[in-house]
Amino acid sequence: MALATDLEIHKHGTALLDLCTDVQARIPRAFRASMGYRIADECVEILVLIGRANAARLPQDRATHLEQLLERLQVAQILLRTAHAKRLIATTLWANSIELTDAIGKMANGWLKSARARLTGSPVGDGIAPQATATPSAEPQGYTPGLFDTATSAAAPAA
Repeated sequence: MALATDLEIHKHGTALLDLCTDVQARIPRAFRASMGYRIADECVEILVLIGRANAARLPQDRATHLEQLLERLQVAQILLRTAHAKRLIATTLWANSIELTDAIGKMANGWLKSARARLTGSPVGDGIAPQATATPSAEPQGYTPGLFDTATSAAAPAA
C-alpha cells in the first residue's frame, strides 16, 4: 500500500484545494462565508476521504469512502459552478477546477470499480465484455449513486 500523499488522485486533490483557497480569497466578502469556506471545506474532506480509502483494508470500506468522496466532489462542483455563474470567480479558475474535478472523478470511479470487483470476486479490466443478465437494470452499468438520488431500497409493507 502506497502512502496516500504519493497517489496521483491525492496530488490532484491537493491542487484542487490550492485552487479553492484562491477561489475563497477572491470571492467577495458577502459570499465568502456561505460559498468560499464551504468550497474549501469540501476539498479538505475530499483529501480526508482519499486517505481513508487508501488506508481501508476491506473492499466494502474502501468502496464506502470512495462513494462519499464522489458525493463530496459533486458538491464542490456545484458550488464552483454556482460561484462562476454568479461571476464570483474568474473563468480561468473555473476552467482549472473543471479539469481537476474531472480528473479526480475519473480516478475515484476507476478505484471504486476495482473495489467493487474485489467484493464480487470478478476481474477488472480483463478486456472481456460482461455477460448480459436476464433482467436489465433500470440503472446504467457502472452507475454510481449520486447526491440527488432519491430512490430507496425499502421493501413494500406486507399485506
